[in-house]
Amino acid sequence: MLSLRNLRYFCAAFEERSTVGAARVCFVTQPAISGAIAQIEEELQVRLFLRQHRGLEPTPAAQRLYRLARKLLADTEAISASFRPGGELPFALRVLPSLSVERTGALLRQLRRDIPTLALSLADDEAPADAALTAATCADEGTEFVTLWEEQYVLLVPEEHPLAVKEALQLADLHGQAFVERTHCEMSDSWQAALGRGAVQPEVRARVHSEEWAQGLVAAGVGVTIAPLHAVQAQPGVVVRDDCAELRDVRRHIGLAFHAPAAGTLQQVLAACQRWVVSAAGVRPG
Repeated sequence: MLSLRNLRYFCAAFEERSTVGAARVCFVTQPAISGAIAQIEEELQVRLFLRQHRGLEPTPAAQRLYRLARKLLADTEAISASFRPGGELPFALRVLPSLSVERTGALLRQLRRDIPTLALSLADDEAPADAALTAATCADEGTEFVTLWEEQYVLLVPEEHPLAVKEALQLADLHGQAFVERTHCEMSDSWQAALGRGAVQPEVRARVHSEEWAQGLVAAGVGVTIAPLHAVQAQPGVVVRDDCAELRDVRRHIGLAFHAPAAGTLQQVLAACQRWVVSAAGVRPG
């Protein structure tokens, strides 16, 4: 008889396209994942994966089993939840304020679709949380971190600003320029250090605590700013320059920070996040 544990391990391998990745998500050893897959293959008399250089390639049998297993696991959790007080799974998530509202919202919708009994709440800075959706540089010490997406930093420039049409941009071009400082950005100190090393001194005209205000002031012509691309909302009056030499290779990694081991609701949330990565990117997570 197929075990739920083996099916969970199989689903993780299917989503990660790797036994090593599945072991990381499930917090078990790689042999445990391989053993579970081998047991299922023996019981069903099918081959589930082809091993390739880039990872595991699911067979048609694996594609079919994944759909059935996901439904079975969801139904099993729904049965368990129905016997809990209220039938819900409480989950407190802390969210970094500088994240894209659109992208964060898409992830939260995925969680609610995949885990219908999830009672999601957003925790403030002082309240305890089950996990944090944050940047890797902001993750608490001692936590595990699973990357969900990456963000490139860009320069936002007022439409009529000379830098909006300059052919090649460098951080040195910010010297003496009116600047909107995003105080909530965890990279603020890094930018300040980088500008200092290059003796670049922009003229800070405003210090703001939200993306909405930063981009609104750029649109109003108050100054330029540096922001993560995925947090940028298209609006009139703002030109996005993603060709600044020093910013082109700068990335911030956004993901879930949590205390291991992941079990219960947290494990379900992590699995749903991984499926969201696959569906959003059209490829398996890196």
